[in-house]
Order: sequence, then C-alpha cells, then structure tokens
Amino acid sequence: MRSIVGVAAIALVPLIMLLWKRLAPPSGHSEFDDLGRDVLTKRNAKLDGLFTTLMFVGLIGPFLVASRFLSGTHPKPLFLIGLGALSFGLMVTLPVAVIASLTLRQGGNRFREFWRFYEIKWGIGLRGIAWVYIPIGLLAPLGLGLMLLGT
Repeated sequence: MRSIVGVAAIALVPLIMLLWKRLAPPSGHSEFDDLGRDVLTKRNAKLDGLFTTLMFVGLIGPFLVASRFLSGTHPKPLFLIGLGALSFGLMVTLPVAVIASLTLRQGGNRFREFWRFYEIKWGIGLRGIAWVYIPIGLLAPLGLGLMLLGT
C-alpha cells in the first residue's frame, strides 16, 4: 500500500506543479527586471536557503517538541489532528515570518525583491503562491486550537 502512495505522489507532484505554474505564471514585468535573474539569485540565495530550512523546521519541529511532552501518554485524536495541522501551517508561516522580519528591516523594496526572486525561481506568480500558502498558513492557528481542545 505504501508503495502505491509513493508512486502516486511521485507522479502527481510534477503534474500539480505544472498546473500551478500554468494557472498562475509570474507577472510579466517587475521593478526588479533590470537586476536580471543572476543578480536576483545571488542577492537572495541565502534567504532562499533559510526559507527552505525553516519550512522543514516548521513541518518537523512541532512533532519533535510534542514527542518530548507526550512520551508514555496516549494523546487524544483531536490533539494529533491539531498537531498535524499546526505542523503544516508552520511549514509556511515560520519561513514567511522570518523572511519578512529580515527583509522588511531593509525596507519594503527588499521584501518585494525576495518575492520576485521566489516567483522567478519557481515559475509561479505571487497570486498563485498566495492561493496555496495562505490556506496552508491558516492551518497553524487552527491546529493550535485543536490541540488545546484535544488536551
């Protein structure tokens, strides 16, 4: 059964990404077009690496923290569902919050520059990114609420 799910995921993820790119391509013009892709990449590569790292921290971190506190107990299903939702939500909200705090200190221009880089890197426009990231991000407070109800 696991192998079927794995094969389906391997087949579906590229198709979903292709559809996502077609439905929400990056904007045609940007205030950062004169920088060029190479300069945008050079200026934002470290932030992008941090973003990716923080996605994994947000996804795995809640489970690691919860496992320390739940050792030897049998948590209620609502708590576990909330933990999963919190984890998926933090996968988005944690890196977005950290990138925002780092770039906005340098001004809104720097913040927009990072997101233009992100748009170009993934081939998905900010509107398309928002379609996915906002609902996933909303899972964090929902999950926290479910965890509190499930304790």
